[in-house]
Amino acid sequence: MPALRMMVVSLLIFGFGGGLSAGDGDNVATIHRLYAEFVNQGNTETFDALVADDFVEHEELPGLPATAEGVKQFFSGFLAAFPDLQFEVEEVFGAGDRVVARFVMRGTHKGEFMGMAPTGKTVAVKAIDIFRFADGKITDHWGLTDTMAMMQQLGAMGEPE
Repeated sequence: MPALRMMVVSLLIFGFGGGLSAGDGDNVATIHRLYAEFVNQGNTETFDALVADDFVEHEELPGLPATAEGVKQFFSGFLAAFPDLQFEVEEVFGAGDRVVARFVMRGTHKGEFMGMAPTGKTVAVKAIDIFRFADGKITDHWGLTDTMAMMQQLGAMGEPE
């Protein structure tokens, strides 16, 4: 894992053309706040305060617009399926206008999810988010979630051989 971390740090510092700046800490703090208040507490007012009006979601949200409103609708459904959802942040770092976060999503499947009846099973799923900032607001989000692991943990897919 250290090689992957070095590659991501190199991309942040060199590939995004940013280098470290005084605002990096503010952006990192914003992401910690986003996870703590919006995801872990369900506070949509925090989300509205932290994202730009022209926010673009680059991660696929099936059937939803790639906007801030689409993200709120997605999380509303996700929280209905996993009402105890928590993002356990493992690492957050930033450079220039980008912040990267690595975390584990944990929750218990108590509501319908993607057409699947509640299983009562608890999931722990690794994910990575990349955010872009402008003028102190989040303008873009890219994410990668281990959806296959989640489906396996819910019993919707068999374990890999």
